[in-house]
Amino acid sequence: MKTIITTLLAGLCAGLSVSSLAAAPEPLRSSYANIGEAMEFKLGWQSFKGMELDEADDLEGWTATAQAVFPFSGKYQLRIDFPFKTNADAVVKDNQPMQQGENIDVEGYGGVFDFLTVTFEHQLVFAENAGYNLSYYVGGGRVPDRLDTTKRDLKNPDEMDPFNHTGMVFMGGVKFDRVHSFGQIIANAGLRYYTDSDDLHPAGDDSFPALDARVAAVFSPWGMLHPAVELTYLGDFSDLNQFSVVPQLLLPYKDMTFKAGAEIGLGGNGNELGAMLQASFRF
Repeated sequence: MKTIITTLLAGLCAGLSVSSLAAAPEPLRSSYANIGEAMEFKLGWQSFKGMELDEADDLEGWTATAQAVFPFSGKYQLRIDFPFKTNADAVVKDNQPMQQGENIDVEGYGGVFDFLTVTFEHQLVFAENAGYNLSYYVGGGRVPDRLDTTKRDLKNPDEMDPFNHTGMVFMGGVKFDRVHSFGQIIANAGLRYYTDSDDLHPAGDDSFPALDARVAAVFSPWGMLHPAVELTYLGDFSDLNQFSVVPQLLLPYKDMTFKAGAEIGLGGNGNELGAMLQASFRF
C-alpha cells in the first residue's frame, strides 16, 4: 500500500513543478464517450470506511486497481479493469450465528463490488458533427480471486469463510460528454447484473441488478490544475445504495495525468469517506 501511495503522490508532486497542460483530463470515475487514439494505463488506490456487506458491516480499508484502454479503428475500444488488492477490516453483523460484533480481517487479490472485467465501447456520435459525443458499452467479468477473512465458516468452524470467492458481473450502458463554456460535462448511465455472487449484497441476494450512474463536471483549469466533481450511484434503490460525491483535482502533464480526490458518502450503505489517487499514462 505504501509503495502505491508513494508512487502516485510522487507523480503528483513532480507534475506540480511543470507549467505545461494537456487537454481536459478524465475524472477519477466517469469516462468520456469520445474515444481517443492513444492507449492508456491507469493505476489507482482508494480508501473506504463504513461499507455494508452481506455478513459484515463497517468495512474499512483500501483497494488498489489497474486499468488498460485499447482504442482501435477510430470509434472502438476495449477497457480492462483489474482490482488487484484489497486490505480491510470489518465487524461481523449481529444476525450471524457466530462472532457477532467481532472485528475480522478481509484481505485478498481482488476487489469488493468491482471485478476483473473486459468492456467493449463503440462511439456512435462525434462532437465534430453533432456538438457532443455519445457511445455505448457492453462487458462482463468475474471475481479475480477471493477475499480471505478471519470469520469462521458456519459449516466447518475450524476453517475461515472467504468473501467474494464466486461471482460474475455483466454490464452495459451509454456514455455522453459535451464541452461547455466552463469546462466539460460527462454522464455515464448503465446497469450491472451480478450473478452467483458471495457475501456482497447487504440483503444476502446472490444475483441482483444494480444501476451504475455517474455525472461529472471537469472545469477549466485554475493555473495548472483542473478542478472536477462527480456524483456517483451504485445500487438497486432498496437494500443496496451507494451514493457519493467526489471533489477532485486533476493535473495533466504531457502524456500523464495525476489525480487526487475524496469520496464523501451521501447516504446509504456505501463508502462514508475515503481518499482516491490515480495516475494515468498514455502511449
